Amino acid sequence: MTDALLTPRQTWVHLLVWCPADTSNPRAEDQLWPRVLQVARGGEAGPPGVVLRPGESVQHAAERVAGALGLTLPPPPLRLLAVDQQPAEPGSLEQLGLVLDGGRLAADALPSCDCEGAHELVWTPVGELGRVALVHALRTLLLDVRPAVLWQGLPAARGSGQGAGGAR
Repeated sequence: MTDALLTPRQTWVHLLVWCPADTSNPRAEDQLWPRVLQVARGGEAGPPGVVLRPGESVQHAAERVAGALGLTLPPPPLRLLAVDQQPAEPGSLEQLGLVLDGGRLAADALPSCDCEGAHELVWTPVGELGRVALVHALRTLLLDVRPAVLWQGLPAARGSGQGAGGAR
């Protein structure tokens, strides 16, 4: 009977890997703010991540992402930076994204992954990030504040169980 109450959901584990701002050349505006590592394929970019497998720990899923990118994760426990919940659209599953601290890299230390050309890794300026959850995750990391909880891309009102835009 309990299974009938569960919402079908796809849980993603994303890593926030970032590069500090480079202020050595004030004319290079795109480098005056931290940048975030993204995976670009087919003209779209998003954070590196995997779908959490049944029975898999979040730590193991994060290790799969890091391994595919040739990265070393910060020591456990991994720091949760943001939770992004997107309701199901007709014909699809609800999406739950966990954004974890994937560490910091120098701009010239872009990892090379074993993707055989299926996609490329790019540094994306904060202003061009397509997902609000990544901006909140970077803010959480840099300012050492509580992780952001987002509902439909908006910060959820603490303790209300709903996003800033109203009831679920």
